[in-house]
Amino acid sequence: MHELKAETLANWLTQKTNAKKTEIKSISQLNGGASKYTWEITAYFEGGLFEGTSRLILRSQSDTPLLPSIGIDCEFRLLKFLKSKKIKVPRPIHLDRCGLLTGNPAFIMQKIIGSSKFIRADSRLNILDRKRLTRDIGQQLGKLHKLKIPSDHLRLFKKGREQSLIDRLYNQLDLLPYSLPVIEWALRWLEKNRPVEQNQSLCHGDFRNGNLLVHRKRLTGIIDWEFTHIGNPLEDIGWLCARCWRFGNDKEEAGGIGQLSDFIESYETTNPQKVNWLELPYWKIVATVQWALIAHRQGLRDSWNSKRKLELALTGFKGVQLEHEILKLIKNHERLKI
Repeated sequence: MHELKAETLANWLTQKTNAKKTEIKSISQLNGGASKYTWEITAYFEGGLFEGTSRLILRSQSDTPLLPSIGIDCEFRLLKFLKSKKIKVPRPIHLDRCGLLTGNPAFIMQKIIGSSKFIRADSRLNILDRKRLTRDIGQQLGKLHKLKIPSDHLRLFKKGREQSLIDRLYNQLDLLPYSLPVIEWALRWLEKNRPVEQNQSLCHGDFRNGNLLVHRKRLTGIIDWEFTHIGNPLEDIGWLCARCWRFGNDKEEAGGIGQLSDFIESYETTNPQKVNWLELPYWKIVATVQWALIAHRQGLRDSWNSKRKLELALTGFKGVQLEHEILKLIKNHERLKI
């Protein structure tokens, strides 16, 4: 990983914001973001676009980016588009395409007030709080899936996406240096039980508890858009509702946060386009298979990286646990079909 130097950052921000002077008050690297490096920055600007003190976020490409990532340049342009459509995303400010700040491409955005800390069963949210927050989430995802994408933006997400989701998962499996029989069997099952094609929409790609910013018990932002793509809207919903993202709060099917019925009501109010909710169990299995593959790849990134990272090692360990969950989900699904 490359170091982020305060002096280099201050000079770059001064030039980009037309400030007379920029002073970096603090820089701290944030945990998480296993595919990209993230820093929180407090900067004081004398003159220019951001007079006074601003809290910023810098996102930098890692040395070993994950395969489905759209890249820093595309993510920056996507955030600009989404911000113009009133989606709750951070405001992107400037792009460092040449990697002057960290050695890799990066961009700066404004920090949104809110915490992305996982919402668990013991979180200080009562029933009404969870209902409101779940409806916030459904409203934002419905709004995202309803967006009409301009042709120039559509090209950002079509590259490498001509294959079906299952075919892409097969390709990811083939890239691993060892066999995963449970995952391969699960992919065959998904292929045989593939539902009827649905209208495509812009999908976040990692819409879940942990990528949602919450302040005063309401949704304030959605982060980590690097896996955005065009796909079935149930991909996002299945990912949100998969048991692996409920953090032990299995009773709250909508991301471990609230009831699925509240989510659906809010989603459909915002986006009346028909979604076949009977197919949601299938997409929860897809989500668990995807996460298992990601977990195995993250474990490999840790073993191959000279600067090892505990988070990656622990994520790799989850792969086997997720395989067991996949077998249970498919068994339950087959029982319901009888």
